[in-house]
Amino acid sequence: MRTVRIGTRGSRLAKWQAEWVQSKLMAAGVKAELVVIQTLGDQQLETALYQMGSKGLFTKALDEALISNQIDLAVHSTKDIPTEFEDSLELGITLKREDPRDVLVGLREDVHFENLNQSFKIGTSSLRRQALIHHYFPGHTLLDVRGNLDTRIEKLKNGLYDGLVLAYAGVKRLGLNSFIRQKFKVNVITPAVAQGAIGVIYRKSDDDQMIWKEILNDVTTFTEILAERAFLRKMEAGCHAPVFGLATLTGNLLSIDAGIASLDGKSLIRQSLDGLAVDAEFLGTSVAESVLALGGKSMLHGIKN
Repeated sequence: MRTVRIGTRGSRLAKWQAEWVQSKLMAAGVKAELVVIQTLGDQQLETALYQMGSKGLFTKALDEALISNQIDLAVHSTKDIPTEFEDSLELGITLKREDPRDVLVGLREDVHFENLNQSFKIGTSSLRRQALIHHYFPGHTLLDVRGNLDTRIEKLKNGLYDGLVLAYAGVKRLGLNSFIRQKFKVNVITPAVAQGAIGVIYRKSDDDQMIWKEILNDVTTFTEILAERAFLRKMEAGCHAPVFGLATLTGNLLSIDAGIASLDGKSLIRQSLDGLAVDAEFLGTSVAESVLALGGKSMLHGIKN
């Protein structure tokens, strides 16, 4: 059997994710090697993501490597994958999802939002996080922060921020749990669509895709991600608007909680819907339609303009 070439970004977290995929393939008897590829999002580290205006900041270079047959699999944080990409490619695999919540990390134990006596300088490059913090925990100074996870932690140590809001999954995967000061409830700081999940893209024409799916794919996570990405696709928001969404599968019942907040956090629209797992994409689309009808459409228009 051929050696599978796994494409990945060069950050420590990205390589950790790709190495996890590699280890699962090799444990099943499939030879695999990593191929590191630099993306646009890695090259421009001083500009806020929402200001860069390009879809696939962390994925396009790997898509191109797949199309040109330089790699066989592209491994990503699924939340970085646009809802639309090259027709010849498929996001057909998601590994078992880590806890999708966001966390507040800091060097001091007093850095948490339940501490009502202080105002903190909080670093985050996410419009979603900024809007939800403004809504639920007003009074703090929110500052953009770019760079990979190690770089952000270094900036924290250098005193540029009192705390950072990050995805728990990345913090855990890199062994940085000791910095966690607060883990947010999902009905407050609701995660980004597909947060905590590792996604694998491959060519639709590849004959080995069924083998990879059998080894790597987690059906529960895949179903949840289908609903969440259907919500995001209908919203047409991408990373340029503070939208959020989390689906949870229990047995055959799928629940999705999703919405949008204004940039200043003063307005928030949140909708929930339950249904059958087989209707995952329909549920995600339906929630988006409700959010748009309740004012989300005008809110998105105001944000984009």
